[in-house]
Amino acid sequence: MHKTKLFSLLFLATFLSGCFSETAQYEGISFPKMTSSKVTFQQQAIPADCTAFAHLLMYTKMPSTGKEISTAMQREAEEKGANLILVGMSREVEDEELDENHFKYFGPEYVYTFSKTWLGWKFGFNEWNNGGELVGLGTKVWGNPEISFDKTILVQAVFLRCEQ
Repeated sequence: MHKTKLFSLLFLATFLSGCFSETAQYEGISFPKMTSSKVTFQQQAIPADCTAFAHLLMYTKMPSTGKEISTAMQREAEEKGANLILVGMSREVEDEELDENHFKYFGPEYVYTFSKTWLGWKFGFNEWNNGGELVGLGTKVWGNPEISFDKTILVQAVFLRCEQ
């Protein structure tokens, strides 16, 4: 009887320990890791052979430079197997003070050919609509260590895998 109680308590402790984790585990589509990735801000620049496999919003830590944002985004993309990132619009997030970057994924359920199936930035509406002022996070800011943001920035992105 004593062993049964001990086993039950150990099982319960193990089971409950996963309930309190603050780190969300990525459960979406992924490919083997990449060692590098490219970034584009224009969907017309995406080659016809590219497939999209992750729609996401990145919440940046405070403060962040353009270099820190680009490094974090590319590291996340490469970890998931992307070799191209489409970066959309960005905006400030009021009342959100983060010590580390956070990525929130919105599908898709299946990999799709970007040039044939992309329907636009139709994910994460609640988060996006609750954001503040738009922020220019284009080619002059992306990767720039001289430009810093004091507020959390919400960045739209799509991870793609292209044959090259």
